[in-house]
Amino acid sequence: MAEAIVGQVIHTIVKSFAGYLNYHIKFNKYVLEFWVAEEELLSRKADIEAQLQDQLRYVGGRSTREVEIWLRTVQQVISEAQHVADEVRKGKYLLRSIVGKRVVKKTLQMKDLCAKTYSFKSLVVGHASSIDIIGHSPVIEEIYNYLIGQEVRMIGVWGMVGIGKTTIMRHVYNKLQEEAKFSKMIWIKVSQSSDIRKLQKDIAHTLNNDLSDDETTIKRAAKLYEELRKTGSYLLILDDVCQSFSLQNVGIPEPSANNGCKIVLTTLDRKIVQKMGCKEVQLAVLSENEAFQLFLSKVGEDVLLADPTKKRIMEDIVEGCGGLPLEIVTAASSLKGVHDPIRWRYVLNQLKRRRDVLKTSYDDLAETDKHCFLHSALYPADYGIPKEEIIEYWIEEGLVDEMESREAMKRKGHACLQRILDISLLLGTNGKSVVMTRNAGRDMALSLIAKDHTFFVKAGMKLNEPPNELELEEAVDMEKVSLMENFISKIPPEMSPKTKKLTTLLLSGNSLGEIPESFFSHMQALKYLDLSRNPIKILPNSISNLENLTALLLSECKNLEEVPSLSKLLALKKLNLEKTRIKEVPQGMEFLVNLRYLNLRFISCLEEIPQGLLPKLQCLQHLAIHPTLSRAEEIMELNKLENFEGRFADLQELSKYVDFLREQSQRTIKYFILVGKTVEYKLHSCTNSVIVKDCNTEGSRLLPLNVEEFGIEKCNDFSSLNGVSGLQEATLLKKCRIEECEGLESVFSSSCPPLKLESLVLRHLKNLNVLVAYPHVFSSLKVLFLVKCPKIKTLFSTKLLLLQHLINLEQVIVWGCDQMEEIIESEEGGGGEIVSDTTEFTFPKLKELGLWHLPELKRICSANRVMLCESLQKLEIWNCPKLKRIPLKLDISSDNGKVSHRSLKDIKMKSNEWKSIEWDHPEAKKALLPLVRIM
Repeated sequence: MAEAIVGQVIHTIVKSFAGYLNYHIKFNKYVLEFWVAEEELLSRKADIEAQLQDQLRYVGGRSTREVEIWLRTVQQVISEAQHVADEVRKGKYLLRSIVGKRVVKKTLQMKDLCAKTYSFKSLVVGHASSIDIIGHSPVIEEIYNYLIGQEVRMIGVWGMVGIGKTTIMRHVYNKLQEEAKFSKMIWIKVSQSSDIRKLQKDIAHTLNNDLSDDETTIKRAAKLYEELRKTGSYLLILDDVCQSFSLQNVGIPEPSANNGCKIVLTTLDRKIVQKMGCKEVQLAVLSENEAFQLFLSKVGEDVLLADPTKKRIMEDIVEGCGGLPLEIVTAASSLKGVHDPIRWRYVLNQLKRRRDVLKTSYDDLAETDKHCFLHSALYPADYGIPKEEIIEYWIEEGLVDEMESREAMKRKGHACLQRILDISLLLGTNGKSVVMTRNAGRDMALSLIAKDHTFFVKAGMKLNEPPNELELEEAVDMEKVSLMENFISKIPPEMSPKTKKLTTLLLSGNSLGEIPESFFSHMQALKYLDLSRNPIKILPNSISNLENLTALLLSECKNLEEVPSLSKLLALKKLNLEKTRIKEVPQGMEFLVNLRYLNLRFISCLEEIPQGLLPKLQCLQHLAIHPTLSRAEEIMELNKLENFEGRFADLQELSKYVDFLREQSQRTIKYFILVGKTVEYKLHSCTNSVIVKDCNTEGSRLLPLNVEEFGIEKCNDFSSLNGVSGLQEATLLKKCRIEECEGLESVFSSSCPPLKLESLVLRHLKNLNVLVAYPHVFSSLKVLFLVKCPKIKTLFSTKLLLLQHLINLEQVIVWGCDQMEEIIESEEGGGGEIVSDTTEFTFPKLKELGLWHLPELKRICSANRVMLCESLQKLEIWNCPKLKRIPLKLDISSDNGKVSHRSLKDIKMKSNEWKSIEWDHPEAKKALLPLVRIM
């Protein structure tokens, strides 16, 4: 027994000794492997950190837990390896075996860590590919801002199949998840077969709660409601909703400011968004360039490098995808690594077949909507059409039914346009006032109208000359011809196409200097003639014989000096001579008894309209004129007038018209009125506007009851706007502009009524010393411009801010105010008392702050105050030498203490000002430096 134990001990000692002897003998080999392993691990760590940084910067999300643990472990192992390396460097011979063992151990650990990186499935979690969101960044930002803001509680993201709704919401979801904006985030994929009970079950499942199938829908709703209520501020995303439903019936609490909850739904159908009462967010298709870049990123740029001839078929495939990200990604992925041209052609042919989807959408339209859509094909491909223009065109073509008023017809036209946009046959432009023709939709429309041979369309084809006479005459049934937006500069002298059925001729946007006398000789059926935007000087007299003409458009023919007699054009309903050079109105206008629309704006050469002419045009609904009217009665006698833009000679005539408008309670008349000969004529976005210059306002009634915009310039007989007659009743006033009024000392006095003023522009007011003596006037204010007002020292009172009367402010620009010392007054009141202990002034919607040429500006606010501007995107400070502090509250990360601002994108300053300006946080300058543009 004893011998066995002794033997075991000896065996162990010998084995141990052999091991140490091995470490000693192979020491140099092990050390070399150690150095290699350490170098490889350091290199791998650097690669991982670089990749992680790139993905976090461009894709978003956060590093995975696995990666975080790996990085911490690597840091610890490398630190330990440094101690081993130090022992190796000491080179103590007798300790080689002991050190050798440590070397081997650390070498294995480092190799294992390197090998582990190859099993990483992802470095970040909660990210959406930057490639997959090409072209949609603004929409992502819009949705994100709605979700972190306070105004919008429910959002409806809508758009056609494959547009990227789900991808975009994943990106927003992951960003919010990483920032922990909500106590819980719930994502429900709503299938077409989902009913209320299925939706209840899916939501309850995410809350780790099961609803009994035996309970009624009402009981289930009550339980779900209680569970969601206890959840706190949650975000509920309902993806791919196919029909509207009641939140109450499902058991979803109505989102509110009190519960802090938000709901987002994605859908194909805009009507669902509207019925659910959501804030609409429409996803537009990608632009041509964005679509091509997405395709290239997915198929691989090496394909194009290997065979440049493939670019053309690539462009055809991208066009066939119609700007839809899903279509583009699918097509590109199927061709990745494929070089066979037959396969590429096959994919292109498949895409062409899918255009049948557009035809199905078209077939579902009502007949009137179909005709309106087909007429949009008269415009060039990828052309931005102003909404008002295409609706006016539909009206004049008779595509919109006659109604009691022009405004009613325009509303009906807008409804038709929206139905076409809803099924993406035309494309919207992010809320702008234009729509885009879509290549695939236009191609389909042209193929449909080609069947009856009544349309001849060569718009935007870069033609230098018109089609020859024979080509036009061969189309004997031709009714519509569109040659708009070309480079046609000359029509052959003897050209006289025999197009007896032609009703519409669009020649706008060409380079025509003249038109032959014979050109219109055989166009007796012509109803709609558009020659706008041509450098033509004189029109042929043959136009006078087009007795069926209902619309004659000559706007922006900037060389046009004379129009032939219109006395025979008794059917004429619309005449547009805007921005021409005519010196007198065309002869025979008094006979145009059916004229509904007359535009004589921006005609500087036209000095007067013959007195007594306008009252003869009793069908006028829309009138816009440049010459000054000597008598308001001429307008007041037009009983069907709905829109008036014009100029009165003096305030006496304006007062007459204001009194007239106040009496017309049964009529809605929109107006834009100028008074004063030198008033600069500008179009404004408000509906009802009055602009006055260089007049004595005393005793004159200036403002109608429903005025929305008021501008006054060089009127010196009032000290505040309260002295303007009619202001007390102008409760709809939204925009106000005051310039060079020397008597003005304050904009509004304490007797001012509550207003909904959204924009205030103040320029060159040399005696202005205070904006407002009573704060409620600014409760709706969004935009404030203060320019060259030398006496004003403080912009906002503390009271104005503490009472939260500036919560809607979005843009503030202060420029050239020589005595301006502070933007927000110090917290000491008039008697030295502290107004409030509050440390923050909140501007929740402020997006832009610009401070320019303010030599005495010492502070934005007092030292113990900060500005909370969570929406600020643009900060500009220029030539404010005494300003030393930016009191902007910044975000400080609880994880790493890093400083940032959630919305700020652009800072503009002079170099010396950026260097001298101080921020409240010592790391602010370093953190914000990438946003700075030195001017």
